Amino acid sequence: MNAIFLPITLFFAFAILIAPSIGLAQSLNSPLLGDNSRWSLDTSARVNHETETNSNAYTYALGLDIHKVFSSNKRDIGTLTFQPYVVKLKNVSAPPFFFDNGDDTQLNWRIANFNYSALSQGKLNIKIGHFLIPFGLELNEDTNGTLRQFTFSDRGIQADWGVSINGVYSKLEYEVALTQGSGNELLNTHNPYIFSGRLGTSSHKNLVGGLSFFYGDVLTENGVIERKKIGVDTSFYYYQWQFLFESSFGQTAGNDTINSFIEASWLESRERFKSYLQLGHQSLEVDQGKQNTTYWAIGLSWNHNNALELSAQYKRYTDTLGAEPDFSMQVRYRL
Repeated sequence: MNAIFLPITLFFAFAILIAPSIGLAQSLNSPLLGDNSRWSLDTSARVNHETETNSNAYTYALGLDIHKVFSSNKRDIGTLTFQPYVVKLKNVSAPPFFFDNGDDTQLNWRIANFNYSALSQGKLNIKIGHFLIPFGLELNEDTNGTLRQFTFSDRGIQADWGVSINGVYSKLEYEVALTQGSGNELLNTHNPYIFSGRLGTSSHKNLVGGLSFFYGDVLTENGVIERKKIGVDTSFYYYQWQFLFESSFGQTAGNDTINSFIEASWLESRERFKSYLQLGHQSLEVDQGKQNTTYWAIGLSWNHNNALELSAQYKRYTDTLGAEPDFSMQVRYRL
């Protein structure tokens, strides 16, 4: 317990110290970006405690979040989203491959793109830059920079550099993308690529469903891995409850895979406190037989004025030993 007591103490001490400045943070604004724009500085500190090794890993992030809608007198022209982050790792046992080691600092591109929407009143848009891969639940649920995650690890990539066509109709939404397959890396010599897409019902309804596909070579630390996926997802809102489901099947490096995920979450009426329970399962066919990985996770978060967020998550594997930590905490502050 001593190994995790100090990080917990620092976690809540930091939150108490910065809480009085929240009102000031919410009042700041910049005239430089003009109308229909917002910006913020986004900072976070995360500690992951691995119960198997009784060790702590730390992740610190400092980023800029800009959102700007460009318009003419008659219509919107497009939307710019720009989110570069400097990320520092300390004592991380399994860092993302674009870090040199578990004590490295790198520039991380979360989202950085321009979505041109002046062609057909939002029904045919062209997006270019770094954006979320259009597949499954991640496209409609913003989990960037949070402990709460869905299924992108099954595909080995969450966001990528490339171009997409996308649009919104009264009852349908779609996006089809061709991207580099390199994730955070803008330049590479391994020739990866991804062709992906999702067709779904309106994301503003209480019941949302979607069909997705994913095909290509994904860049990893050991070169490229071929991945083929077809998936189905659905989300259902019932008062303060949300229920999520996603299932996909396909191949990873020629081996058949099946992935399933469900989540139930509750958001209190003032939208400050959120709790969730997740269950996930993956089946992979290999030469030695079938490998099964099953996990469950429970998480809590508290948000104050969209500025200060405290969150914690406990995740446990039941079939195999996972590389991810068992217990995580994060404090996040947006100025």
